[in-house]
Amino acid sequence: MNLAPPREPEMESALGQALERGELELFFQPKGDLHNGHIAGAEALLRWRRGDTLVMPGHFIPLAEHSGLVVPIGAWVIDTACARLRGWAERGYGETRLAVNVSARQFGAGDLETVVSEALARHAIQPGRLELELTESMLMDDPESAVTQLRRLKNLGIKLSLDDFGTGYSSFTYLSHFPIDTLKVDQSFVRHMVSNANMAGIVAAIIGLAHKMRLHVVAEGVETEAQLAYLRRLGCDEIQGYFFSHPLPEAAYLAMLDEDQTLPGLPAREGAERTLLLVDDEPGILSALRRMLRQEGYRILTANNAAEGLERLALEDIQVVISDQRMPGLSGTEFLTRVKDMHPDCLRIILSGQADMASVIEAINDGAVYKFLTKPWDDEKLRERIREAFRFQAAITATNTATKTVNP
Repeated sequence: MNLAPPREPEMESALGQALERGELELFFQPKGDLHNGHIAGAEALLRWRRGDTLVMPGHFIPLAEHSGLVVPIGAWVIDTACARLRGWAERGYGETRLAVNVSARQFGAGDLETVVSEALARHAIQPGRLELELTESMLMDDPESAVTQLRRLKNLGIKLSLDDFGTGYSSFTYLSHFPIDTLKVDQSFVRHMVSNANMAGIVAAIIGLAHKMRLHVVAEGVETEAQLAYLRRLGCDEIQGYFFSHPLPEAAYLAMLDEDQTLPGLPAREGAERTLLLVDDEPGILSALRRMLRQEGYRILTANNAAEGLERLALEDIQVVISDQRMPGLSGTEFLTRVKDMHPDCLRIILSGQADMASVIEAINDGAVYKFLTKPWDDEKLRERIREAFRFQAAITATNTATKTVNP
C-alpha cells in the first residue's frame, strides 16, 4: 500500500485537508514488560490513509514539521490518543498506558500544556495513562526553557519519556533536572549489542544510569529473541519492536489485549541448572565432549563458531563456556574476551590442540581466560577442571549477590 510520495506542493495541500477529511489515523505498537511478559502499553504512531494508499510518517512528517501543520496534527494526535484511552477503559482496560510522540515544533509552540490538559479533561482519563515522548535533541535546544515546560506538563500528572537516548548531545547535568519518568534506549544500540561488546556496554550503562536515577527503561527496535533475552538479563524494564509486534490498527491491538498475548519465551527458565556451552567448529569434537560429560548432570549447549556462541550466551543463562582456539571468524581468545566484557560472570576455558600461545597467555593475563586445556584431553582431568569452574563460578555469583545486598 506504500506508493512513491506525491510531489511536495501537492502533498502539502492534501495534508492541510487531511484532518478535515478524517484521513489521519493512529496505529499502536505494543510494549512488552520484561518482568512478567505481559503487554505494558503501546506507542501511538501516526498514519495517513489517502484512499487506498497508506502514507507512512517518513513521507509526510518532515513536510508537516516544515510547514507548521505538525502543530494542529499533533494536537489531533493527543486528543485522539485520549479518546482511545477512554474507550479502552470502558472496555475494561483502565490501566493501559499510551505514549505519544511530540515534535520539536509542537513542543516549541508554547501551548502544549493547554492542549494536553484540555484533552485529558474532555475525555475524563487518568493523566498517568498518557505519556509524551520527547527527544533529547529537542530539549537541548533551550534546556532552561525545556525544564520549565516539562515541569508544567509533569504537574498535569502525565508521564514523560526521553526518546532516542544517547544519540544526541546529552548533558548529564540537564538530564538530572528533566522531570522525566522513562529513558528509551535507541535501536541503533540494541541492533548490534548481542555481538558487539561496545554496544553491549553502552546499553548496560544506559540501563544502569537510568535505574540509579529511578527511571524506567524501554528498549526499542528489538527484533530477535537473543536481544530480548540479553536486555532482560541487563535489567531492562520493557521492550518494543518487531519481535513482539509491528504497529497495529486499533482492532488488532485490542485483540492482543483480549487474548492477553505475552512476550515469547517469558518468563525465562529460572536457573538452578548448571549450563555448559561448548564452542568448536569440529562436530566430532562437540559430540565427543557431550558423550564424555553426559553423566555429569550439566545442561549442555553447543555452537559451531563464535557468532553462534554469542547468540547462545544472550539467550541462555550459562555459567561455563569452553571454546576451541582456532575457529573461522573470531579466534577462541577473541571470542572469550568478548564474553568477559559482555557476560563477566561466565567462566571461560580454552580447549585447543593448536594454539597461538602468545595470544592465549595475553588473554589469561587480561582475565579473559580462566583455564587453558589441551587436546587430546584426559577425560577425568577435564571433568574435574569443569567441576572446579562451576564451583568457582558459583562462588563469584554468591559474592556478587552479597555485595548487591549490602550495597543495593
